[in-house]
Amino acid sequence: MAHDIPAHLGDKASYKFWRENKTRFGDMDLTYHVDQSVYVTLFQDARLQFWTWAEHDVFGPVNGLVMVRFSVDIVRAIEHPTTTRIGTRLTKVGNSSVAYGQAMYDHTNTLCAVSESVNVQVNLKTGKAVPWDAALKSRLLAL
Repeated sequence: MAHDIPAHLGDKASYKFWRENKTRFGDMDLTYHVDQSVYVTLFQDARLQFWTWAEHDVFGPVNGLVMVRFSVDIVRAIEHPTTTRIGTRLTKVGNSSVAYGQAMYDHTNTLCAVSESVNVQVNLKTGKAVPWDAALKSRLLAL
């Protein structure tokens, strides 16, 4: 099956942040491929580690991030055991949102999946969108 993957997502040079994960026995489906639900978990882990790398606590006591859009295109099945490598970057910084581009490679350095997603920063008490602090937004735009 052919996939129309946005070219910018497969550009390794566009990623400054990378996260590696080893697959586990429990990640497999009946055909020894990594189950599709695990792709979602691996992309989520890379996004959360991205924020640590960016030196911003997304688990603050007042504001947090909620997912409002998430898509995954599986380009090639991942076979267990392997180590995945996921590049993560911001593709857009809005008033209270961020959009991500991500690419997942296996141990042979073959593109296996890409993801596009959007988080919105919200007040944890009210659930309403909260604009980025000007200094943080400036830092995010520089990543």
